[in-house]
Amino acid sequence: MARDYNRAEVLDIIEREAQQRGIPRDDFMRFAYIETGGQFNEQASRGPNSAKGLFQFVPGTAEQYGIRGRELDAVANTDAAAQLYQDNRRILVNRHSSNGMPYLSGKEQPDGMDLYMAHQQGADGYRSIQSAITHGEFIRPDTRAKIINNVSREDLKEVTGVDYDAFKRLPDREMAQTFSQYWDSKFDRIRIPEKGIEPVNDVPSRTSTQIQGTPAQVQQPAVQQKGAISLSAAYDLTEKYDHVKYAMSGRHAGVDGKHPEQGYVDCSGWVATLQNATMKEINEKAGHTVFSKRDEFKLAIDGAAMIVEKAKERSGVLIQGKDVTAQTLKEGMIIGEDNGPQSWDKGRYKGIDHITMVVRDPKDGQLKISQSRGGEGVELSSLDSYLERKHAKGVKLYASDPLSEARDLLQERSQNKQQSHAATEHKPSQAHAAADAPGVLRENARGAEVRTLQQTLQQLGYKDAGGNELKADGAYGQRTSEAVKAFQRAHGLQDDGVVGRDTQAALKQAEKTPLLSEKTNPDHPLFNQAVNKLEQLGPNAFANRQQLVNAAGHMTFEAKVSGMQRIDMVAQSKDGNGLFAVQGQPTDPAHQRIYTDKATAAERPLEQSSNAVRQEAQTQTQVQDQHEQQRSQARSVG
Repeated sequence: MARDYNRAEVLDIIEREAQQRGIPRDDFMRFAYIETGGQFNEQASRGPNSAKGLFQFVPGTAEQYGIRGRELDAVANTDAAAQLYQDNRRILVNRHSSNGMPYLSGKEQPDGMDLYMAHQQGADGYRSIQSAITHGEFIRPDTRAKIINNVSREDLKEVTGVDYDAFKRLPDREMAQTFSQYWDSKFDRIRIPEKGIEPVNDVPSRTSTQIQGTPAQVQQPAVQQKGAISLSAAYDLTEKYDHVKYAMSGRHAGVDGKHPEQGYVDCSGWVATLQNATMKEINEKAGHTVFSKRDEFKLAIDGAAMIVEKAKERSGVLIQGKDVTAQTLKEGMIIGEDNGPQSWDKGRYKGIDHITMVVRDPKDGQLKISQSRGGEGVELSSLDSYLERKHAKGVKLYASDPLSEARDLLQERSQNKQQSHAATEHKPSQAHAAADAPGVLRENARGAEVRTLQQTLQQLGYKDAGGNELKADGAYGQRTSEAVKAFQRAHGLQDDGVVGRDTQAALKQAEKTPLLSEKTNPDHPLFNQAVNKLEQLGPNAFANRQQLVNAAGHMTFEAKVSGMQRIDMVAQSKDGNGLFAVQGQPTDPAHQRIYTDKATAAERPLEQSSNAVRQEAQTQTQVQDQHEQQRSQARSVG
């Protein structure tokens, strides 16, 4: 029978487990605080068929982690929760490296809030919320209900400013964003004084004179700047990341479009990064907290339109249209652009589809525009030229002031006539050279090496241009050359039909780790289902066959990580920008579906998707093995 522990003993159990597992102690304790309503009661139960114990394990998860029937045992429950924490973190990191969707926290690595959300919603539920924020729709039919079940009518509006009844009617993206904001704020507010855990950035005052500030609440800089504050953080970051290219989430493996250190960043990720760095700079130079953590923009949540809308709500400043001039703009202000109606910006604040920030160039003292834009990436350009160009094209501009709280502290200098700044394009060139190595095979070759090549191509499922299987006759003719070219295209090689060093290496690798399109891959049947269903969309669904194959590979990965066993149907979203893959009938409440951005899927190389599926399968196998060991241990104890 489970022992009855007091609060101090329970806290010690959680602390020891965190230390033994290498889990952040404060985050782990916050988990239990939330799950037990701050009581740390290991006997907490919502009923015989519901969640129980310190970390509120539902029966299915309790069975999975070998504690079914022992949920009220504080030690067993905490140990299982620690294992679940580690499993969820591994899953979140692996999926992020494959699909590039930002973590809900907006951090480069998952933090405590991310892991709590995965604990509460499950790793697949977490991914469904990510998908709604990134692509606009939940990919699990039960996500809305689970979200609504995990907010409180009493404090939702106080925490997020959104009324509970209005929250229930929000579109998927807005609901996911509000829900993430809700739990991010609640997670940071937790206080466990026995263990020295205080609310994160709990600052009672944002004025320049703090009445009851404590050392833990005030970040004192090494050197406090006297007089008016001059800013440099945004300009320095623009110089540092001048080489970074523009990309949105999912366009490159491991890239979420929100962290310039990844080599790619989109417009909102860039401006949010600059704003957060500038707020931190102001706090340090002012010698007290002017901007708290709650003022920071969320890299994973706040898009261009939301950044402008939040800035307007906080500052009351919104300069529009032709009134956006060099004379009305100040250092640190932001400019949202509406470049005309887009299928993907419906419902966004003011139709804003791009965002930039005004920074001061210390070299000439002039205001410039810092932005990340398609085709160029991060760049610094003339403010005057920018405004002249945008107004001439009829772009609607909306300027606001996220730094209004600190305006009285900042240096203000008038904007003078600027000299235009020409950005230098970086166009790396690559030299392509190839030399035949010994053993190179090409048309008219004969012998055992050709026969081995043909057998390998047969096993992998490559055929000639007419769809006919090869004969392993040892004669390298046109049909063998066509199959080789198909293999080369699938592996991103030059499709010249010559089996040289690179093609030979790819063939050897394919025997060990085949692509999804190759018959020896264990997930080839699921991939084939995706191909067949995508083909049913018609000849105009994709620009070419390779895009369809790429999309099928990406869809296979998304289906695999969602636990789908088959793909019964594929449909395009209403705006044509997304794809849904469905297992079962859409009218069946038990159906499963996944959503993927069509352009992202079409551009993701098949090799990337194949590697991602293989990595996910390995992760699932490791988790299953661990669970089986835990169940075996539980049976032996029982």
